[in-house]
Amino acid sequence: MKHTGFAAAHAGMLLWAVLIAASFSAAAQVSQAIDPILLTGLRLLFCALAFLPLLLFKGDSVMTARGLFGHCVLGLLLAVYFGSLFEALRYTSAVNTGTMFTLVPLLTLGFEAMLMPDSHFKQRLWPMLIAASGAALLVMKGTGPGELPSPYALSVYGVGCLAMALYSPLSQRLKTRSLKGRGPVAMTFWNMLFGALFLLTFCGFSGGWRSTSLLTTTDVYWLMYLALFATLATFWLLHRAIGVIAPSSVIAYIYLSTLFITLFHWLWGRQSPLPLETLGAVMVGAGMLALLRSSRRTTPVSAGR
Repeated sequence: MKHTGFAAAHAGMLLWAVLIAASFSAAAQVSQAIDPILLTGLRLLFCALAFLPLLLFKGDSVMTARGLFGHCVLGLLLAVYFGSLFEALRYTSAVNTGTMFTLVPLLTLGFEAMLMPDSHFKQRLWPMLIAASGAALLVMKGTGPGELPSPYALSVYGVGCLAMALYSPLSQRLKTRSLKGRGPVAMTFWNMLFGALFLLTFCGFSGGWRSTSLLTTTDVYWLMYLALFATLATFWLLHRAIGVIAPSSVIAYIYLSTLFITLFHWLWGRQSPLPLETLGAVMVGAGMLALLRSSRRTTPVSAGR
């Protein structure tokens, strides 16, 4: 892989981290009365439909049975993650789920070691531990002394975190087998489509579809924004980077997104940094810098573009 490909992949993931950080403010604008799983299913469906013309134009819509099954599995992982997140949030706070989410890149590294044994596990372990610890310090702000997470919520969201951790390494593994030659557009379209179908089917059984009547024009506007920028663009950038950068290094940009969210609060919220937040920010920066250097020394597995 040429240096320009490597640099472009990291630049894309830097934009990914910014888009993810900005998405939280946009998501807060949507009515809380609408079923969140329904909203996520609609977001994924809008993303798939937005990519459909480009998919047809590129002539990348032909699919084998094995390829269809691979996309189905990846879409199911997305549905399991989002479903578990919203279920867990009924019993615990966003702070607790945010703290658990910092484990996802570490879990991704473990799946990567199993599915891609050629990856340089030890080179990325310590930088990721440093970044994960720093991110945990950032997201634990505001946790009360008696605010203990529900064991049920931890169990449910733990399954979701495992699903999200498996997503990137499995995508890379399938790109060398049943999904060989699939580019970022096709990967994003089919995975989003299956994820949307699983979530909307769940809403059909749970009754969450009834909250569709509560959607306003403003909600639809923000939903389209989230679909285009917080979901479609970020997953395209994710699949664009997978194969150029190790999956664990790709998903580690979550930590940088956490840092950006904190910086937004400092700058626009005019909040003074707490000592632990400052330490966390430094640790995230140091860990990501070390991770960047280690990923540059790693020879990436080529993937279909």
